Amino acid sequence: MEAYLSLQDDIIIEISTVKKNEKDERVVFKDYSEFQKKLESRRVAEEISLDDFFESNYNDDIENKTLNTYHIKHWVSNRSFGELIDMYEEGEIKIPDMQRSFVWDSLKSSRLIESIILGLPIPAMFLMETENNTYELIDGVQRLTSLTNFVNGRPWNYDEDSNKRVIPSKLSQKVVKEIANKTFEQLPKELQRRILRSTIPLIEFRQMEPDNYESKFLIFERINSGSITLTSMQIRHSLFYGEFMTCLYKNVRSSESIKKLFTSNKIKNDSDVEAILRIFCFYSYYYKNEIELDSGNIKSHLNNFCQKKRNQKFDNHLFERINQTLTFLSQIFGDKAVFRNAKRENEHDVCFEGGVNIAIMEALVSAVINSLPEILDFTKIDTEKLIKAYQEEFIKLEDGVPNENPFRYSTGKKEKIDERFKICEKIVQESLVD
Repeated sequence: MEAYLSLQDDIIIEISTVKKNEKDERVVFKDYSEFQKKLESRRVAEEISLDDFFESNYNDDIENKTLNTYHIKHWVSNRSFGELIDMYEEGEIKIPDMQRSFVWDSLKSSRLIESIILGLPIPAMFLMETENNTYELIDGVQRLTSLTNFVNGRPWNYDEDSNKRVIPSKLSQKVVKEIANKTFEQLPKELQRRILRSTIPLIEFRQMEPDNYESKFLIFERINSGSITLTSMQIRHSLFYGEFMTCLYKNVRSSESIKKLFTSNKIKNDSDVEAILRIFCFYSYYYKNEIELDSGNIKSHLNNFCQKKRNQKFDNHLFERINQTLTFLSQIFGDKAVFRNAKRENEHDVCFEGGVNIAIMEALVSAVINSLPEILDFTKIDTEKLIKAYQEEFIKLEDGVPNENPFRYSTGKKEKIDERFKICEKIVQESLVD
């Protein structure tokens, strides 16, 4: 395995699986222990979590040793831009809410219109057939929205919920002079017809087996050609939009307790939302027996959970319990220690290291909530005993067999999830006041 380090003043400011700049430093390692050892003497920016990076980029590969196949019916067709605009306006083609904010600027949008007029080929769009002859647009959002807004005399960044006066978009000055600075209505009728009657290849598909939308996530992840690289959580926000996802984002973003646990960069990447989603998912699995886990990884567990919850009512009561528990644990451990790995500094002292470990967060928060089933009366927890039990368990893990820590290695395996929940359950049970 390998990773690339981006440095600024000898501080690691970014870690990636690909080389992004000529000066990036390559690091080769065989497992997490070696990865951590090679970086332990280096200065790492505060917002970077080695645990999160390794889990996101390598644990999935280790866990997913089975070859998952899909029965997908797909076909290629050509449709005119005029027909696609009508389908979009009539609601037959749906765009996930989150992707609506990804708007091309005037020049990019104008280049698209210019290419159509010049007869240049336009990349295919990917459409997933859902039900009742409706489609979800997996790839091609900016192309379709730019074209629709231009033809219908709306701004490039048109927002139907805005009260602003609608001003028709104009083509940039940087396109061919015959069409520069013109709205759709100002173009010659011949060019208007050319835009509406020109065709674009469509790749349409429907997943027949398995009976979920797992391939939708995979296809979006691999072929989305937008200029913005999306994280797994941002893709979920796009593809599993609905009441649950909308409320999840709204509640997480309104919580000061959650905000304090994450850097601005983590929040920008929606890591805060994914962390709370993981608590919802694995609490539902371990304590409520509402879902079953397959042999997949964290990513597939969360995808399946979001698909199941997509149009279900959001559990505000559970969110409030999670939020209160995060506040409680942050207060007793402190901002620099909560949800961190503990290790022995010397014979007498224990220190906390690294960034917030989401595997610790999901299991410890769930264990506390489950131990106080009716009312979250935190006076029933002896905080000194809780911290002591926490330190003892994590020191034991640090001193144990390498690569077997369920909070760091193969974190998506069902047995590892069970193991870490049992550990945190033990920690909480030992701290309860009789």
